[in-house]
Amino acid sequence: MDLAGVLLQGMLSGIAPHLPWLVPLVLLAIVLGFPMLGRGPNSTRRDPWRGFKFAARETVLERAGRQCEASLLLAWGRCGAPAVEVDHVVPWSRGGPTVVSNGQALCRAHNRAKGARVPPWWYVLGLERRRRRYFPAGADVRVLAVMGDADRAARARPPRRRATDPLGPR
Repeated sequence: MDLAGVLLQGMLSGIAPHLPWLVPLVLLAIVLGFPMLGRGPNSTRRDPWRGFKFAARETVLERAGRQCEASLLLAWGRCGAPAVEVDHVVPWSRGGPTVVSNGQALCRAHNRAKGARVPPWWYVLGLERRRRRYFPAGADVRVLAVMGDADRAARARPPRRRATDPLGPR
């Protein structure tokens, strides 16, 4: 038998006794890290609007009560810090649009820790569960990283210029 065959046989004999608990553990890790299906971006093109500004930023902060929406322990509890930043749930760099339904109010520490990771399904469900407690009655708590018709129309219009603009009216 060649050296590669001997090494493979040795590795398999070392792993074989652990397979009954190792296989379910690997499957659990895969399932827990999987993103939420059907809630992600509906386009491969990136949204030209990168950051939450003006009315969208205010809406996200107000509906969160200006408190961080991140969880304290995995998906339970809520951070007590004031929200100073608005971030995408599904990151902009991963195709998440800059729309209110994809926004979350975060403290600086949670926003830095999140980075550009697409959240797993359990994080999204935990966020929606927490939102039921503090969102205004009747407000939609779902995280949807999908751009609607109104959002597309707003991005298609050229920005309005004021009459006092040095470049003149358009």
